[in-house]
Amino acid sequence: MSKQAVVILLYGEGGHKMEMSLLFQQIANADLRFISIGPSPISHSIKHFHLKDVRDKQSRFKSLLMAISGTFSAIITTFRISHQYDITGLISTGPGVAIIPSIIVRLLGKKVVFIETFCRFYTRSFTGRIMSKLCTEFWVQNKAQLTLYRNAKYCGRL
Repeated sequence: MSKQAVVILLYGEGGHKMEMSLLFQQIANADLRFISIGPSPISHSIKHFHLKDVRDKQSRFKSLLMAISGTFSAIITTFRISHQYDITGLISTGPGVAIIPSIIVRLLGKKVVFIETFCRFYTRSFTGRIMSKLCTEFWVQNKAQLTLYRNAKYCGRL
């Protein structure tokens, strides 16, 4: 029995989830199946996996512990998905929780698309700095960001 082909939609809380929901509305008619990974599911994904945040905004010590725990959780979740499904690619709107699954998906030889958040104009995000070197396509939503990332493509606002 062959595995079902899926695209992973990976996002964080707040604006990251909103951006993914906006993107999903634009690609929902495509002949693709989606799995969501984030704080809560988005509509029409065939399955949802929850990944915890990898940092605490108040405590560096808690952030360290959360990063270690989150890394193991991301590895296990991504390999579980790859065992159950045929991953054809991954699309992420951030945040840092996207890094580990993106590395694994790239090592599996699949495409990874990262979309830098629309609230960035003149600075690069931590995740954007890493993902711009890691992903197969790096999209920005503000033209000013084209000068910050060499390999960026302007996609406009989601």
